[in-house]
Amino acid sequence: MYALLVAAALLFALQFFSNQQFRTLHGDGTESTAIFAGYSHGVSFFIMLIINGFKLEINWFSLLIAVIYSVVVLGYNYAGLKSFATANLSVFSIFAMLGGMLLPFAYGVIFCKEDFTLAKAACVLLIGIATALSFEKSEKKGKNLKYYLSVFVLNGMVGVLSKIHQSNTALAVDSQSFMATINAVTFILCAAYLLAKNKKLYLPTLKEFGCVSGQALCNGIGNLLCLIALTSLPASVQFPITTGGVMFFSTAISLIRREKPSKRTIIAAAIAFAATVLIMF
Repeated sequence: MYALLVAAALLFALQFFSNQQFRTLHGDGTESTAIFAGYSHGVSFFIMLIINGFKLEINWFSLLIAVIYSVVVLGYNYAGLKSFATANLSVFSIFAMLGGMLLPFAYGVIFCKEDFTLAKAACVLLIGIATALSFEKSEKKGKNLKYYLSVFVLNGMVGVLSKIHQSNTALAVDSQSFMATINAVTFILCAAYLLAKNKKLYLPTLKEFGCVSGQALCNGIGNLLCLIALTSLPASVQFPITTGGVMFFSTAISLIRREKPSKRTIIAAAIAFAATVLIMF
């Protein structure tokens, strides 16, 4: 299961790149959010159907969680596009993944009665230190702090909702059907918004479609791997691993792309990587 989480972390780090590139091409307003989220989830819907052998199972419980999940994802996409106005890839990933770790971690320990071990405590502490190191004065006082905080909360809620669904095995549908339902609901919400505003659907350019397809592939499969892992791993183990992995991979990608993250950010990524390894043993 750990290998699934490492693969998911790499995919999530790569999806940030697609998000960043789409903002460069199309901006960061509500319409851009609807286009990006709508088409990426539309593509992801077909990916999930193919993976699941064109089988789709739906019930009231999974549909309810999927609708809430979709609204959260749309808010996250909007805040994410806005964040890239001032944040580079590594800084954005730190806000996103810290929320993605702490909220599901707290939910698992408090509501699911998961054990709070010394290794888990050390992992959370190390990732907290890594996050503190990533902050710089320009980021602390930036005008887009509200978007960074939104990314923190909303990405955390994605993990909480995933845990709620996967924990209720008597009510939950299979992981692929759940992801397909989320993607279908998100596409419908975005299409409805665009039709109400413009009376027509926007057709993305080839480059824009490449971005949304990259997002669909990375996000869809990454979330599917996490859902599968949640069936046997506690949230208080899974999400710290994913968080540390994404912070590490995002900084590595920034270095490859010559974004030149600061020394503090590189040290933060190294600490996050150490924390991820720690919690596996």
